[in-house]
Amino acid sequence: MSTTASQPEFWNPRYASGHTPWDFGGVPAAAREFIGAHPRGGRLLIPGCGSGYELEAFVAAGYDALAIDFSPTAVARAQARLDASLGHRVQLADFFASDFGHDFDLIYERTFLCALPPARRRAYANRIAELLRPGGVLAGFFFFAGTAEADGPPWGLEPTAIETLLDGPFERTRNLAVHDSLPMFAGKERWQEWRRA
Repeated sequence: MSTTASQPEFWNPRYASGHTPWDFGGVPAAAREFIGAHPRGGRLLIPGCGSGYELEAFVAAGYDALAIDFSPTAVARAQARLDASLGHRVQLADFFASDFGHDFDLIYERTFLCALPPARRRAYANRIAELLRPGGVLAGFFFFAGTAEADGPPWGLEPTAIETLLDGPFERTRNLAVHDSLPMFAGKERWQEWRRA
């Protein structure tokens, strides 16, 4: 039986073999700048955390951070890489089905939305709105490429699709070019911040 990007079995062998061209290997500049400008902390969720590099930076800035992935191999990789005091913050969980409570102050987006088949985008937007407190922020990297269904992952958005997806419960407050993209995202991703009404 073939697997799809909606299943952990699609991602497990990629993490196990180290074939992860989406893995930045650290914290991108825009994320570092955001953390530096918002060191107050708060309750943070990192969905599809992969190797969990950003978790360390957010926790160091005072955030009460939870990083999740539905790939057991990704979770094991992140936990093995992190200091023992941080490993418990990486959990095996399904973003759409697991109970995290509500009222996150921040949800960090990094290659999670573009890893989802386009048919899951509306569920993603609804779940983000459900998990963020009023005034909470969705911040991170968004991939704009208009990728055909057969060509992903990653699946890029059409430039206006993010407004259609998030407009209503969210207001975009920042939209910046990204200058240190990985080759697969170069020239096609932007740092954006969306505040929940």
